[in-house]
Amino acid sequence: MNTITFVLASLIFVLTLTGCATTQQLSEEFTPEQYHAALDAIMESDQRYRTAISWGTTDPEELARLEALDDDESMAEYVRRNKEGIELDPEVEQSLWDKQIPIDKKNTRELMRLVDAHGWPTHETAGEGFASPIPVLIHMTMEDAEWVLPKLYTEVIEGRMDPGPYAMIYDRKQQHDGKPQLYGKMQAFDSKTMSVLPPAIVDIDETNRARAKIGMEPLEEYRITSAEVAAGG
Repeated sequence: MNTITFVLASLIFVLTLTGCATTQQLSEEFTPEQYHAALDAIMESDQRYRTAISWGTTDPEELARLEALDDDESMAEYVRRNKEGIELDPEVEQSLWDKQIPIDKKNTRELMRLVDAHGWPTHETAGEGFASPIPVLIHMTMEDAEWVLPKLYTEVIEGRMDPGPYAMIYDRKQQHDGKPQLYGKMQAFDSKTMSVLPPAIVDIDETNRARAKIGMEPLEEYRITSAEVAAGG
């Protein structure tokens, strides 16, 4: 996946986060301000080296200028740099990934420690304007997703986490394992027709039952996976 595709996918994931109906009280020893600060620290380290990789530069002044752009300017700049092939030297980029990946694993563990202790963050438990931890889930390894997803499912069922990001991460893990989607949250881009394809699932009724169980609307547009994919082949 190239840089612009990765960035756009990350933005789509982040934008799926919404408010949740139910809250979980923090203990007296852990305040919303502390939860807020813990999330800020996690999200700062989430971008420690990823920002330089995404922009294709390690120059501090240029990075500061690029990060100061508003949303429209930032997207336009991403597109321009991608078209012009602005990227880091492969060895430099790899060295940054070698530093970022261990941070991502640490962030996954720290986020889930917080969730285990205090529930998925809400406005009541983490205050207003807390940093969305969804990118941490996007950046975690599929190996970590194996033990993280059941915990997220509990948070969704208990009403603290929005079901959209959970369903998307679940389907991403399914794709990684060579299995069909369950919730129909992952779409593909058809370069021949230059269009976004509807999600590939096995059975629309099964998918809509699964979506209803976690509080999602029925899926209307879909395509059936091949028998080989459905069988895990």
